[in-house]
Amino acid sequence: MKLSDKHRQRIIKRHQYSIQERGYEATALFWRDQSVQEKRFDILIDFIRLNSQSVEADHVISILDVGCGFGDLCDYLKKAGLQVNYTGIDVSPDMVRAGQFKHGDIHLLQGELFDFEWPQASFDWVVCSGAMNEVVDSPGQEGEYAQAMIQKMYALCRQGVVFNLLDASHEWSHSRPDLQSFDSSEIASFCKGFANNVLVRQDYLPNDFTVCLTRMEK
Repeated sequence: MKLSDKHRQRIIKRHQYSIQERGYEATALFWRDQSVQEKRFDILIDFIRLNSQSVEADHVISILDVGCGFGDLCDYLKKAGLQVNYTGIDVSPDMVRAGQFKHGDIHLLQGELFDFEWPQASFDWVVCSGAMNEVVDSPGQEGEYAQAMIQKMYALCRQGVVFNLLDASHEWSHSRPDLQSFDSSEIASFCKGFANNVLVRQDYLPNDFTVCLTRMEK
């Protein structure tokens, strides 16, 4: 279920302009500021630590970061003490180029999730922070692309998936027609249809929630 050319080009142009206006800062990724970006990163890392089969110092965790932006999560993971084999993908070629310049030898690829043909269970963890906030569905099909992404990410993981979404119950999120927001209970119910274990956190930002899907039975 690929993005339409119309939506793909809109996202590419939007991010091209944002880099020109804001440089390599978190605000170029449409976060309010770096602290908001990092709060989401903290939750992703907490879930990975708690649900990984091993987080020993010498154990390398392979991670696919979907909609990676500049790939800032890679450095954040390493600063948190995790050994990672990191791959980031982003539909914006400008984001990929900027991320490679910003972080050096980071492994970033240009494209959306459905552009790649990785075999199932190719990565220990698949993460997605903020990339499903874009409105990309036709009227009457709201949320279908995000659901397809979630199922694809789960198919690609060996241990788990962590992603965050805007909370539709929050007044600000609900009032933004340019952003896609979701009901946390509906997302959890959808994920329980295929994931072994579904965990949800809503205690870190008022307009956001994070979902962790693992292959471990609990």
